[in-house]
Amino acid sequence: MVIEQDLARIYEAIRALAGGSPVALRHVAQVCRDVLAVDGVGVRLADQRGLGEPVYATDPRAERMLELQITVGEGPGLTALRRRFAVLSAGLDEPRRIRQWPLFAPAAVDEGIRAMFAFPLATGAASMGVLEIYRASGRTLSDAELDLALTMVQVMTGHLLGQVARSAGGDAEAMIDEGLYHRWRTVHHATGTLVAQLGCPVTEALLRLRAHAYVTGRRLSEVADDVTAGVLRLPSDYHGDREKNDSEDRRDEGDDGEGRRRTE
Repeated sequence: MVIEQDLARIYEAIRALAGGSPVALRHVAQVCRDVLAVDGVGVRLADQRGLGEPVYATDPRAERMLELQITVGEGPGLTALRRRFAVLSAGLDEPRRIRQWPLFAPAAVDEGIRAMFAFPLATGAASMGVLEIYRASGRTLSDAELDLALTMVQVMTGHLLGQVARSAGGDAEAMIDEGLYHRWRTVHHATGTLVAQLGCPVTEALLRLRAHAYVTGRRLSEVADDVTAGVLRLPSDYHGDREKNDSEDRRDEGDDGEGRRRTE
């Protein structure tokens, strides 16, 4: 439930953080982290592949969490993006979470994150992206915290809509002025390089890039940097885990639906 006092307090905090400059996505995300007293916040925008474009992270660990889900093709953020409902995942170190996300959950715990809450940023039929909230403890959101998170979803969605209205083409790059998004373009450049080198479709090129990052235990962006720089060349007969793109959707079919505003 959105409370007017919460909205007023949040907008005041955002304006104060902006300090007279135009409000940017980083101001909204940082206020979200502060009002909820969580350990990190990440934002991804919707894309045609269903993986989302990382556009802002409040800290390096949050950035790694955004990237990790793209690498392994699963996680609460991707479920929220694809299914368009909130996914509230406390206790990522519990067996049920590991069964749900066998690749993502153990890696998230290794990063020190034991709870993650993902909320779609949508208006009407348009899906704009996902707000991801990370917590080092495995504790779920209280009812009051959940109401605050939903208020932040409203604020962030409004901010993105305003950016779309002010941009000429409404594309993601016009909306985002953060370094993370610009650095993420390296992954697209590396994907294009692999298409040219291997003569494969874009989808397969990205999958090979992700698979190489996963099997070598490296970050996807680091592998992309090496491919773009010519330091790394994937063999033409490279076969990665071609089922990673589908793993999340298969697990979604068996999801208990707790993300629909129900916590445990």
